[in-house]
Amino acid sequence: MFNSLSARLLVLTISFVMLAEVMILVPSVAQFRITWLEERLAAAQLASLALEAAPDGAVSPALRDELLANASVTGVMLTRDDKRSLVLGDHDPLAAARTYDLRGSVPLLLARDAWRTMVSGSAGTVRVIAPAKQNGGEYVSIMVDEAPLRTAMLAHARGLLLLSLLISLFTAGLIYISLFRLFVRPMQELAANMVRFSDAPEDARRVMPVSDRRDEIGTLQRVLHEMEDHLRHALAQQKGLASLGEAVAKVNHDLRNILATARLVSNRLSRSDDPGVRSLSLTLMRAIDRAIEICSDTLKFGRPQALQPRVVLFELRPLADEVAHAVGLSDETSPMFLNHIAPHMEVEADPEHLFRALQNLIRNAGEAIGDSFGEIILRAHHSGAETVIEVCDTGPGLPAHARDNLFKPFKSTTHKHGAGLGLVNVQEIMHAHGGDILLARSDPGGTVFRLVLPRSGHVALQHAV
Repeated sequence: MFNSLSARLLVLTISFVMLAEVMILVPSVAQFRITWLEERLAAAQLASLALEAAPDGAVSPALRDELLANASVTGVMLTRDDKRSLVLGDHDPLAAARTYDLRGSVPLLLARDAWRTMVSGSAGTVRVIAPAKQNGGEYVSIMVDEAPLRTAMLAHARGLLLLSLLISLFTAGLIYISLFRLFVRPMQELAANMVRFSDAPEDARRVMPVSDRRDEIGTLQRVLHEMEDHLRHALAQQKGLASLGEAVAKVNHDLRNILATARLVSNRLSRSDDPGVRSLSLTLMRAIDRAIEICSDTLKFGRPQALQPRVVLFELRPLADEVAHAVGLSDETSPMFLNHIAPHMEVEADPEHLFRALQNLIRNAGEAIGDSFGEIILRAHHSGAETVIEVCDTGPGLPAHARDNLFKPFKSTTHKHGAGLGLVNVQEIMHAHGGDILLARSDPGGTVFRLVLPRSGHVALQHAV
């Protein structure tokens, strides 16, 4: 019953309000006792003044009993300023079971006496002393039965407890309803939404609705909406990647057979008597070998293993020329390819992986320039413990949506038939080398991508043979 947040909230609210009422109960009962005794003291003081009016300072037994009965006491003594005492009834201090002196009593002692009267029971006849009222004397002392006082105190306490309980229930109900509407119900909706969304996260109807609240609950609802929406899109993207991987796996075998046939043809061309044909056949064979290797690595794309580059030390400029030749660019084509890498400059990387990274960037730059006149420039330099390679083009620059989704699969493409995986592959290659890829600049004047590779001391080196 008390496992729910709302039930616990109700019980705690009632408990706290009741605790506050109980803290008020003790001083309230103590004040009731003082008021009860002061009323008897005032009535007894007036009754004792009848002795002043009597000619001989005495009244008849019938009048005495009537005065004491009206004052609800059994005896009274009023001490005057001239040291005279007026005694009415049986006022014997030795006959009192307890004596309560109200002159100068502190609240803590009054509360203690009230609690003792309620818990311990009536002590019988008690003596109560208090200052006289209206300058009627020095002090007044009465003898009174404590049983009626205890009965009245218990009745007052029961009434106060009942009233406190009603106030507690009413206040707790209002607080509970307010807190339930403001906090508990929104939290229950959040919990229910999370359960519903977890059952079918791809269902857009189960995403948390956008809240217009301006408090912390509203912030939580908006954050949950964004998180669930992003998760839904991420799952859809992962599903697309899984479908793509499955499709690629199905065609991988047939594609490798086709490439194997093409390699056999290129082997025959390499034995041609024509030097030009032999040169082209060697380029074709290298391209086919790379394609076969990519097909072999395709099935590893979704496996939980990192890309393992085989790092060697090699000259970068010939590799850049080979990449340009593979994509059909030179210093005589349009766009024009310009290799500004210094001769004999060496880098530490996997040549095949770096070839694929540069091929992606150079092909993207050529597609960005299109049929317009432009240039693709390759630069490189060493900077401390890093090698920096820059691929620059004079194209129109990347659109805003492409800049915001550069390394997100299926989102960074700027072409209608592009898959948006090129830059993702480049980033994976660079991270595998311990480096990175950065967009240095992209504006109407062109785009510059910067590849950063670590030098000696960051990766194991092996000189290329």
